[in-house]
Amino acid sequence: MKKLMITAAASALIMGAAACSNENDVAMNDNGYDEAEMETADTETAPEMTDEAEAPDVETVYLMSGDLSAGELIGAKVIGADGEDAATIDDFIINSDGQIDRVVFRSGDFIDLLGTQGALAFDQLDLEMAADNEPRFTVSMTEEALQNVEEYDQDGLNDYSLASEIIGTTADFTNSDESARINDIIISADGEAKYAIVGDTIMDNDRQLDFDRIIVDDDGDALMIDAAADDLAMMPIFIYEMEDDASAADSERNSMSDWDADEADTNASDDMMDDDQN
Repeated sequence: MKKLMITAAASALIMGAAACSNENDVAMNDNGYDEAEMETADTETAPEMTDEAEAPDVETVYLMSGDLSAGELIGAKVIGADGEDAATIDDFIINSDGQIDRVVFRSGDFIDLLGTQGALAFDQLDLEMAADNEPRFTVSMTEEALQNVEEYDQDGLNDYSLASEIIGTTADFTNSDESARINDIIISADGEAKYAIVGDTIMDNDRQLDFDRIIVDDDGDALMIDAAADDLAMMPIFIYEMEDDASAADSERNSMSDWDADEADTNASDDMMDDDQN
């Protein structure tokens, strides 16, 4: 009987130990699963490192005093010696040195549509800003005298001597299939074509390029940009406003916030005075 009781007790002791061992195993497995789950979660939520290049720091340039947009000047009025409208500017002829050689105008009845084309040397006209801040030319000739100027006859088409042929043209970069659009030409008061304003469909900003970098290809039937396609992103951003005007506009915008800040300070001071009096 004693032997049977000892055997039963031993069996119970062994079974109890086994049960404890299983519980510990489950607990260890649970802890192991939690740690693995946490590692997985950390891996999933960890931000991915990217190798994106920062945007290049590009200079911003402004329209200089005395410089004008050829695109805006085309269509400008020409005021005759009698103070009356005598013609409109039709185009600019740019020579191989980048100088405006002659100004093409249109005069006569129905100037804008059917008037006669003529051409004068750039220095025969004076450029001024009208009261409405629109550019216009004056000339010491009457409308009748302008109509007697030899009629302008363009020699061939798309030889890229006319500003209107260049503006709006898409030009390829040298040694590349990529291209950019020539949006404008900036000219000086003395008739120099200084800059070409270029851009593409992706960029939001116009870019400034020296005009002499716009060249005609060897066949003479297409324009090219004497630069690499990658250079476009590094070209200065061009702003049509003059820098003083842009700064004044910024100051006006900032002055509004400064005024708000001053008003807030005044109100705060008044509140403090009221509290002290109370």
